[in-house]
Amino acid sequence: MQSSKLSRFLYAFLAVGAAGILIIIWLFAARSYAGIFTSARLIFLIVSLVLAAAVILAGSRLRWGNGLSDRAFVLLAVILTLTPRLFWVLAVDTAPFSDFLHMHNYGVAVSRGDFTNYVDFYSCFPFKFGFGFLVGGLYALFGANPLVVQLFNVFLSLVQVLFVYLIAREIEPGSARPAVLFYALWPAQIMYCSVVAAENSFLVPFLAAIYVLVIFSRRHAGNPKGYALLVLAGALTAIAQAMRPMAMVLVPAAAVCILFFIPRCGPKGRDIAQKAFCVVLAALSYFAVLKLASIPIKELSGIDITRSGSGYNFLVGTNYEANGMFNQEDFSIIAKYDFDFDRVHSEAQKLAIQRIREDPARFLKLMVKKTNYQWGKEDYGYYWSIISAEGGGRLEEFIKLHPRYFYAGSQLFYLVILFLAAAGCYAAYRRKTMAPALFWLVIGAMFLAYCFLEVQSRYHMPAVPLFIMLAGLGAAEIKGMMPGKK
Repeated sequence: MQSSKLSRFLYAFLAVGAAGILIIIWLFAARSYAGIFTSARLIFLIVSLVLAAAVILAGSRLRWGNGLSDRAFVLLAVILTLTPRLFWVLAVDTAPFSDFLHMHNYGVAVSRGDFTNYVDFYSCFPFKFGFGFLVGGLYALFGANPLVVQLFNVFLSLVQVLFVYLIAREIEPGSARPAVLFYALWPAQIMYCSVVAAENSFLVPFLAAIYVLVIFSRRHAGNPKGYALLVLAGALTAIAQAMRPMAMVLVPAAAVCILFFIPRCGPKGRDIAQKAFCVVLAALSYFAVLKLASIPIKELSGIDITRSGSGYNFLVGTNYEANGMFNQEDFSIIAKYDFDFDRVHSEAQKLAIQRIREDPARFLKLMVKKTNYQWGKEDYGYYWSIISAEGGGRLEEFIKLHPRYFYAGSQLFYLVILFLAAAGCYAAYRRKTMAPALFWLVIGAMFLAYCFLEVQSRYHMPAVPLFIMLAGLGAAEIKGMMPGKK
């Protein structure tokens, strides 16, 4: 890490800020968890506390799998990743619903060569077309059945686990195996695999970009191979951005890490110039690849996926009565301005700013409410998997009849991860480990953005892998597996 006072201050600020965000989220998540069971609540909470403590203690005693051979652990990780996801996908017949139905229908149209047969309001949200074309490609190859995407999500989960292991191993080897175990057993992600949604397709290039940036910062900063890695990181970020629009936060986050946390090489002026070149190189790669990816999509569908607008999401995020969530009142602005991208987002932004100016205190209260709905609830996996399930099998009916147990399992897991992630922030700061600063920047940027934008609990899903990798650090810190920094 840079030795300047500014770099040291920024690093400490990010560590404390990220830990503070995690604690705030934990408090909201704990309140949501306490509200799941209305009877015998005290007994429920005591049992939950004992269970969480037992899991952490057992994991520490078993060294989070670090005592196993590499081959045995790989086999364990593969089994823990595939088995629950395949079980869920095959047991729960999740029919595409709501926005996921629109995406499924567009995928079917794309697979048949009809690239302009999309729901009218998609013209205002270009980012949806990247995943739509991916779904269309899968349907063209394997048949237009939601099960194709569901099984693809299971496969992608295995790839995500691999990248989590690689990233965590680069940061601290002792944190890699607990992070893998946490990810493999992540309940919400397991259940969300049955949904025709973009998040799993987004997470693979997103995590791959993070891995490349970590490799660059630790091994190849300032050499020709490092430049190639930055080009690759920019390209992977662009691919992730084509799936979900939040990937772009990696570009400024990487810039901050390069400028402030990469050790100085040579005279100050040369060092600054070299780092500025690295930042520009990564940014140019990102924009160039996103533009190249947009060319065939624009030619076929007429939609330019490089265009982005947050006005509508900003408008929804300022609706107090709807808790900053989707609502028909704000949704009607899209048809009001005839699905015109520029007018919709421009007029929506004006109205959003007007709402804030008229009652700033009310908007501050709304920000608190939104934090609860966005970050405090880990319910999206079960909810979106079950709400449209229509298979009628015995297992599916059993799952439908016991929602509280599944919500409780997801929420308790989330609470444990948040606790360990906060401990991981402490562990990283104590050892002055640089790589988690990238995580802290992304988490902080997402947390700030959703104070203003539309919220849904599933929108925090891309941050959970970062929580899990920090939790791996926390688990290793609690056990004392990490070697002391010399």
